[in-house]
Amino acid sequence: MNQLPVRTLGNSRDGKPMSRFEMELLSSNKDGVKVEAHRHDYYHILFVKNGTGRHNIDFKTYDIRPNSIFFISPGQVHSIQLNHSAEAYVLTFTSDFILLDSNIQRLLDYPFFHSISNRPYVYVEGSNHKIQQTLDEMYVESKMEKKGRDKILRALLEVLLIRVRRIYEPALKLEAPNHLSYQLRKLEALIDKHYKEYKQLTEYADLMHISAKHLNSLCKKGLNKTVLNLIHERTLIEAKRLLLFTNNTISEIAYELGFADKSYFMRFFKKHTSLTADAFRKKNNAKQL
Repeated sequence: MNQLPVRTLGNSRDGKPMSRFEMELLSSNKDGVKVEAHRHDYYHILFVKNGTGRHNIDFKTYDIRPNSIFFISPGQVHSIQLNHSAEAYVLTFTSDFILLDSNIQRLLDYPFFHSISNRPYVYVEGSNHKIQQTLDEMYVESKMEKKGRDKILRALLEVLLIRVRRIYEPALKLEAPNHLSYQLRKLEALIDKHYKEYKQLTEYADLMHISAKHLNSLCKKGLNKTVLNLIHERTLIEAKRLLLFTNNTISEIAYELGFADKSYFMRFFKKHTSLTADAFRKKNNAKQL
């Protein structure tokens, strides 16, 4: 089994600073495009202008169709298959480029990043030309070496994310008041950051400065899930990543995920997947051969 590639933006060279934003136009040849499973240490947006295909993100497969946008957060595993007529914009940027990590409010503005429950894509109606125009302008600007380039790109990126959010939010199954939606996004962000060390409802309630009963009530109302459900879902995603894309032993994986011992992890994994960790690894590695 090979270690899963982790892609990073270009390192500094010739005295130039490390790249924090890159954008390319991807056009498939007669055989189409196939990108094997990998993960990034940066944010990634794929906007498919034309063509169809399949996009697998953290063990879920989504249809690619014209005018679809996909959002990949750092650490997520994904693979892509596009047909021969596909054309797409690929944007990559670090968290500090747009200051997504400057404060939690800024991160929570965009529900398609770092979410356990929200879908990582949106299908844009063909009549919506503003998103296409914004991307076209970003692409032209990204190829220039003019003063203020990064400032313009940062501003255009935020315009793009806001415009996508306007389409995305009304289509969410969660028809929640703004306060509830914000609280749930805050909870998901905290789980994504702390799931290896904090396993209990009360620990997240303390982080959010509300009672455990109230937090669980918010989660059930907005997502029809408990806080424990969300913690387990996030843990399972990482467990599957480690089983399929690393050579770590089951014991090493259990330790990395914060389990007291190997047997506890194995019981947890089988309970939620109906497979042992070893069987899951063998079954899915066989499919990749």
